[in-house]
Amino acid sequence: MGTNTDNYSPCKLSSVRAIRHEMVSNANLRDDILELRMRHCIAIQSVIRLAPPKSLLEVEPKDTEPTLTSLLSLSPGALLVAESGDASPFETLEELNKELDTRLSFDWVLPTQPTPRTVAMVGGRRLYDMNRGQYGARGLFEAAHALGMAVIVLDAPGHWLESKTYAHLRHDFIAIDVAAGDAKLPMIIAEAIKEQKVDGIVTFSDEFVISTAKAAELLGLPTEPVDAILRAHHKDETRKVVNNPNIQSVRLDSLAQLDDPVILGSLANLEYPLIAKPCRAGASRGVRKCHEISTLRQAIKDMDDDGLTKYGVQIETYVDGPEIDANFVLWNGELLFCEISDDFPCPADAVDATLEANFAETLMVHPTSLNPTEAKLIQSTLHQNLLKLGFRSGVLHVEARMRNSSKFYRELDGIEDLAAVEGPKGQPEVVLIEVNARPPGFDPVWATLHTYGVDLCALQFLQALGDRERYRAMSKPFAGPPHQFWCGDRQIPMHRDSIYMPPDFFERVFGMLPEVKPYVLAAEFKVEPGSTVSPRAGSGFVAYFLLCSRTSRRHLLEMCDSVFRASLKVLDGA
Repeated sequence: MGTNTDNYSPCKLSSVRAIRHEMVSNANLRDDILELRMRHCIAIQSVIRLAPPKSLLEVEPKDTEPTLTSLLSLSPGALLVAESGDASPFETLEELNKELDTRLSFDWVLPTQPTPRTVAMVGGRRLYDMNRGQYGARGLFEAAHALGMAVIVLDAPGHWLESKTYAHLRHDFIAIDVAAGDAKLPMIIAEAIKEQKVDGIVTFSDEFVISTAKAAELLGLPTEPVDAILRAHHKDETRKVVNNPNIQSVRLDSLAQLDDPVILGSLANLEYPLIAKPCRAGASRGVRKCHEISTLRQAIKDMDDDGLTKYGVQIETYVDGPEIDANFVLWNGELLFCEISDDFPCPADAVDATLEANFAETLMVHPTSLNPTEAKLIQSTLHQNLLKLGFRSGVLHVEARMRNSSKFYRELDGIEDLAAVEGPKGQPEVVLIEVNARPPGFDPVWATLHTYGVDLCALQFLQALGDRERYRAMSKPFAGPPHQFWCGDRQIPMHRDSIYMPPDFFERVFGMLPEVKPYVLAAEFKVEPGSTVSPRAGSGFVAYFLLCSRTSRRHLLEMCDSVFRASLKVLDGA
């Protein structure tokens, strides 16, 4: 999953002091459950898997005197404990027991071995860096294999997963016309897999969410209601259902409607600044903040020129306040897991932002530093919003803003972060921006996995199978506190046109920042190395860095800032 994912620690871990065995009966939730939950544990040097994949572990008879050999044969794995200074072996084991209570305090075993299942995955994602062998989609297949699933990939002919080089990642590849559109694609998908004995169908790509759900309905496979997914993926429909009296909004079918007297009358009643955005689009493409009718007209014209007005244009109140991302895990309406991260200000949030400024993400930090009362309000409000939209189960990625928050973004000694608001403020209010009926992008997925121990991709697979038992168990984060460190997802944007992406980009950045590299969990391209790229519809990204810190949130933010500045120097040839 990227740089330094398995052996993280700013200090050296060496010298085996003890081995701790986890005695269980029956089968693990997933083959790599110990590696998954013990990852980044500073008390552990490494995890040794003892049980073969998909094996059933037996319990030693009660009347048998255990030996080291018998314990090893009955254990799923062993933990090699790291050197811990002057601590005695007993103190070291006591610390390890605390870590195990934190990380494995849930039902991580099953009474029987799970039945092998087959899942169809629509959309194989992109492969940007063949030479470094890094691709965000790898974690999907690692999760599926660990869960005992065979994956059939459906994508366009010539996709990289069709190649024999990557055949080990998937069970089969079926070439289809993925560009057929929502009207035809569901039937194409259903026809392609109807003879494959598929147990579930899933996608991690925004453009295929609606078609995948429709195909699942055609095949009688588990899925959330298509109507709920349609409401979520059309921003105007979302606003109709989750109606906020403090949000003014108008929907346009096309640019031409700006000359309609009735529409102009409706727009005249709106208070600026306003947000103009495509009713259906991803990655904040085309979203603009407008301060007057002339900039609103230009924003919609730009959207139209970029082909983003096909499903209409939503115009609504700009909400000033901290933006958050929240990932929800639901089962039959019950909230099993929720994590909230701070989505730092983007260029368009500036008071003096021009029309050219975009809403592309800059930095996401886990967990949020909003006060607990506001975090609880975010969780409860957005949970109810999801239920109102018609969702009952699944992994859902939600974006919202906190109006009248007790905190706002302020720069202190060159580093921007949330700080307490001085003076009076109104009643805190959570305003939904959008709902994505899928997990977030791969880098925030990995941030959640590393920070909380919850694999959202694995949960997406399990939900597609209707596997309630494993879904519920694997939605459990670490026990008190649920996060093991602060984690930052630093995006590197396309800050200008015609950016050349050097193949040795990461090596050059780390060469400038050797002190930061040990804290990097992952670093991947979002464009092909060696290519020259420009923003699309005003935004785009070339790479991301995932960093962590146990020291402090401030330490994390300083490293994220250093990585961003070093990246721009490399891209600009400094």
